[in-house]
Amino acid sequence: MTRWGMVGCLAALGAAVMVLAGPAAGWAQGATPAGGERPGPTGRAVTAGVGAVAGTVVYAPFKAFILCPFGALAAGATYAVTGGEKETAHYLLRLGCTGTYLISPAMVQGQEAFRRYDER
Repeated sequence: MTRWGMVGCLAALGAAVMVLAGPAAGWAQGATPAGGERPGPTGRAVTAGVGAVAGTVVYAPFKAFILCPFGALAAGATYAVTGGEKETAHYLLRLGCTGTYLISPAMVQGQEAFRRYDER
């Protein structure tokens, strides 16, 4: 198996472990002390968890290895071309490298905001 094939297999395995272990950890932490029955997660919550893992597997590497480096290059070029004007260069760097990297189930369900970048 090639190196990249192994990386893909490990990424898929990690995603599967996160999908299967995440809800189980949540159930264990949310147990009622009185011994009362708590309903398990709904299909909607499981679907949101799967969507969050799938979205993170795709978006996090894209953000970390494409958007951030190109934003940094654009910021450096802008800084050099404008003769040291920091405001635009800082904006470009912030635009590419800040914000959400990991997508949560709450984001998938619309309960939490997805931040493309940190606004000031």
